[in-house]
Amino acid sequence: MPEYTHTLIPDRVEFVPDPKQVGAFLAALETKGAAPLTPAITLFTLSGEVRSFANPFTGKTECFPLRRSQQVKNLAEVPVALKGLDDYNVTMEGRGPPKLSAFEFQFKGAYGFLVQCCLRQEVTSTSDWHDEVPVQRKVELFGRPCSPKDRPGIFHHPNTLEIIEVPMAGCARFWIEFEYGKMLFPAIEDRLDLIERAIVRIAEQEFGSRFVQGCHWCA
Repeated sequence: MPEYTHTLIPDRVEFVPDPKQVGAFLAALETKGAAPLTPAITLFTLSGEVRSFANPFTGKTECFPLRRSQQVKNLAEVPVALKGLDDYNVTMEGRGPPKLSAFEFQFKGAYGFLVQCCLRQEVTSTSDWHDEVPVQRKVELFGRPCSPKDRPGIFHHPNTLEIIEVPMAGCARFWIEFEYGKMLFPAIEDRLDLIERAIVRIAEQEFGSRFVQGCHWCA
């Protein structure tokens, strides 16, 4: 599983793309040389089943929905596969580095890399804070339902655990993920608007929306 994920988050919390926009975005990444190499395209949708677990930090029983997967033949089929869905992850997963990389890493060699477009039925937290350093306000964990008023994005720096706050990055129904394996993390100082600007422009053009940036990661 990739250890680091960088996110592009629309500045409009209720933004939901047309399936054709998602297909066009992924195709544009491939055309510009920014997509994973030799990718497999997979659609993940809700299965209707949930899994329960005991949270070791709170002692409470929590549930999360399970997803089923299906392969999508090619990029041209993405809009058809997404039609009528209001909750999905669609991924292009392959290898990096691509010709046009979102980040420059010191690592030399191949690594796991995927781009994923995510849509949820309801507004969802895109903040990512870690239990090692609790935040001094109520912030839902990444991927959990939250209020559309929770607009500031709260993120912990992966090295220092200092808080990085990003306006309008705290919640959304739709977002884009760039995930990396091989324990690759970009060079982060005190801000997260780090993705290669040409890639951000592709997203803005294809979706007709401005995007802010966030991240989520595991140790």
